[in-house]
Amino acid sequence: MKLKSVRTKLTLLLFCIALIPLLLVIGFYLVNNISSSIDNAKSDGLLRNSIVNEHITEHFERNLAVLRTIARNPMTLQYTLAKAENRDPLMEQTLSRTNDVFNDSDNMIITDRNGDQLARTDEYPLINVEHRRYFHEAMQGSEYISDVLISLANNRLITVLEVPVFDENNKAVGMVQRDYDLSALQQFVKELSSANTRVMITDSVGNLVAHSEETLESNQLIGLSTNPAVAAALAGKKGSIDAVLSVHGGSKKERMLVSYSKNEISGWVIITERSYRYIWQEVVTDALTAVIIGGIMLFLLALVSAFIAEKATRKIRAISSLVGRAADESGDSVSLSELGDDELGQMAQAISKIRSSRDSYRKDAEIDKLTGLLNKATFERLCRRTLSENQPGTFASLIVIDLDHFKEVNDTLGHQTGDALLHDFGEVLRRLFRPTDLVGRFGGDEFVVLLNDLPGKEIALLKAKRIVEAAKTILTGVDVVKVSASVGISSTPQHGIDYDSLFAIADKSVYAVKESGRNGICYGNEEVLRSE
Repeated sequence: MKLKSVRTKLTLLLFCIALIPLLLVIGFYLVNNISSSIDNAKSDGLLRNSIVNEHITEHFERNLAVLRTIARNPMTLQYTLAKAENRDPLMEQTLSRTNDVFNDSDNMIITDRNGDQLARTDEYPLINVEHRRYFHEAMQGSEYISDVLISLANNRLITVLEVPVFDENNKAVGMVQRDYDLSALQQFVKELSSANTRVMITDSVGNLVAHSEETLESNQLIGLSTNPAVAAALAGKKGSIDAVLSVHGGSKKERMLVSYSKNEISGWVIITERSYRYIWQEVVTDALTAVIIGGIMLFLLALVSAFIAEKATRKIRAISSLVGRAADESGDSVSLSELGDDELGQMAQAISKIRSSRDSYRKDAEIDKLTGLLNKATFERLCRRTLSENQPGTFASLIVIDLDHFKEVNDTLGHQTGDALLHDFGEVLRRLFRPTDLVGRFGGDEFVVLLNDLPGKEIALLKAKRIVEAAKTILTGVDVVKVSASVGISSTPQHGIDYDSLFAIADKSVYAVKESGRNGICYGNEEVLRSE
């Protein structure tokens, strides 16, 4: 077999080995992208629904809050019960000022127990609304948000928000009403929609409240009760379904991904529709991108395979040449053996030794030799990096520990006993904390711990109490010196979000414990907790 043939076959082999997983990855990407695109469309639809839902809730709650304030005003009750000639005109001025609160011109109305409107803020005549459902709800003492109505005064589509007015016997004697013009909500829905996504709102009986493709300036109620998403939402469900619906109000129909939910305060249904045609367009665009990138990667794979094959067969060609010369009795057997496996093995061993030495040097530079914990420089570096990578609002605690009476141990029992005590205390800390926690020794009898991503300060306090309890047990059987621990704690974001701020507070807390008699815990600037 020619060497050229070996090199070519090795090139093809390497190319195929790389090609198969690449094709699998591209295929998996395309399949996963279809599912991901649908999931993204569902998430986008539910997100738009949530935005509309919050907008409706916030707007109606603000309206009802103002209506409640007016309804509970004694002047409103007096106005409702008084005869026409005794009604205070100041009440009408109060109603007019509410438009300044909402920055609109929606109509405010006061109605008596007979359904007769007593005052309204627009120029239209007063009417009787006894036949309206919202009036009966008010007379039964209930606040109410109506479905879509055609205003009797101006024939515009509105929804009515009403709050009953109660007398001293807690009986409804009238109501305060606000006619909410749906044009503002219509504009909000239009702005939230996009070219490939439409949003709509229906009331509790399926009448259209707002739609990204409709204008609601006419006095026409458009029913959507046959829409399956409306029916599902009215039944109290929330989610996404596939449905075949008309496009742009015409006869043409398309398969749609429909997300639906229900607003609790009004009982209205919020729907987001997106045609699968747009979803497939996104998938095709991503597929073309994947194919182009895949083609570029295949070309690069071919070059890399050829390069690797060339490098891999270079020594084979050299060995073949030497073998040929050896067969002609002109080769050098020593040179041939130096190109064999023994040399490669020795090279691998040399690299392994170099790497092992490097790792050993790095470990020695990072670890406190006496306790096996992180040394000061390494702990500070890792702590700063951890805190800088935390998301806003992450709760982390820095614990600084100082062993009490450690100098007396060295002076009385000797440095060998002191070193053994530090080693044992390091083992206690190693067992007490999680592998993900940072535990280090700063030198002498000072230890530090970083607890990251905690639910609150309770865990840090619990660990501190266990540290104090454990410190009393590391030197048993000796009455001359009693070892204890003084512990200071600081936490993010209460005491800062960087290492320097946290350490300064925790270190200051340790000194507070020392000054108050040692053997205790201090959290930030709070009172020292004494161990029993």
